[in-house]
Amino acid sequence: MKKKYLFLVVLGCFALLLTGCGNDQEQDVASDNNNSNQTEEKGLNSSEDSSEEKTMVCRNSASQSNMATDLTYTVRYKGEDVTSVKSVETIKSDDTDLLEAYREQVEAIYEPYKGIEYYEYQVEVEGDLLTSTVNIDYEHIDTDKLIDVDSSNATLIKDGKVSIDDIESLYEQVGATCERDR
Repeated sequence: MKKKYLFLVVLGCFALLLTGCGNDQEQDVASDNNNSNQTEEKGLNSSEDSSEEKTMVCRNSASQSNMATDLTYTVRYKGEDVTSVKSVETIKSDDTDLLEAYREQVEAIYEPYKGIEYYEYQVEVEGDLLTSTVNIDYEHIDTDKLIDVDSSNATLIKDGKVSIDDIESLYEQVGATCERDR
């Protein structure tokens, strides 16, 4: 059963590789305010403006006798394009050897992404909890670098962009339930 959870965590980590959250939004807010003003001047409802940022949250939890996992992916998007993703995956277990093995595997997965600007990850074990956090700012990251690290990223990244529908499908394939702002 441990192999099954290891597979799910590794699969979840693959999904994490493609998700994150950006902090440089001042310019985007100014741009959004300008676009909103132009839309209102044309007599259109600004809530229908595709440049309005929305959020989708995807979650998946599972537990076994000595381990519980909780996966949360917060995706921000404008129109059909993902702007950022923050992924937080936790594993709780009283088996410290198991947590250490997971930590080593997760760090090995993220190591090739180290140094890519706008891609941040952190993996830590505190007591009986392993927490893996990934932030990706898709508005600013060089998506070609993501593809250079792993060519399978090209299945999600098309013309330098990630579609909200594609990322939702990926998360649902790993068992997550997603809810979008409407």
